[in-house]
Amino acid sequence: MEKIKAHIESNGNGWFSVYTNHEFPFGVIGEGATIDDAKNDFLTVFSEMSKLHKERTGQVVEADFEFELDMSAILQECKSYISFVWLSKVTGINKTQLSQYACGTRKPKPAQRTKIISGIHQIGEKCLSVM
Repeated sequence: MEKIKAHIESNGNGWFSVYTNHEFPFGVIGEGATIDDAKNDFLTVFSEMSKLHKERTGQVVEADFEFELDMSAILQECKSYISFVWLSKVTGINKTQLSQYACGTRKPKPAQRTKIISGIHQIGEKCLSVM
């Protein structure tokens, strides 16, 4: 069974949603106040819709999902632990730009995304090295 990408994003106000671009014979989306809540909601909706579809058509729909966080979800998840000022210093990316990525009003280019994730990891490693 192929892995189907399920995208997780944030609306910038602490709410997460999960969706997929894969074409199923029914709609499926998940939402929640946390990433885990949104994933669980998505999986529950998929399961229930699959059962209903099987009852209606006899067709079995199965999927194996690979969840992928967009930058808005990553930054919303991390903002409780890492300030954008600190992340800006580590990455060289303007604090305002980081806020725009977190709110989803702008999307980073792949190189910027890599730089941000690397910066988050650098901060985490620094914190872990404190004795």
